[in-house]
Amino acid sequence: MAFLKNVPVLRKLLDTLYAVLIIVTLSAFVGLILALPVMWLWNFVFGSLYKINWFQAWALNVLAGILFGQKNSSK
Repeated sequence: MAFLKNVPVLRKLLDTLYAVLIIVTLSAFVGLILALPVMWLWNFVFGSLYKINWFQAWALNVLAGILFGQKNSSK
């Protein structure tokens, strides 16, 4: 890591990549935690027809976010 002290651009890039990695990891973790109620509710309502697992509930959250997400419009 002594090499990073000599190249400030590389150090800044590496610090930025670490921050992005932490943000992506935490976002995925929070998304999986928030998928649990969706899974429980789906399995309660539609459990006799089709049960979903945790990752399918997470994908359902992502899909709902894309379809029904907040639309920002400047007027």
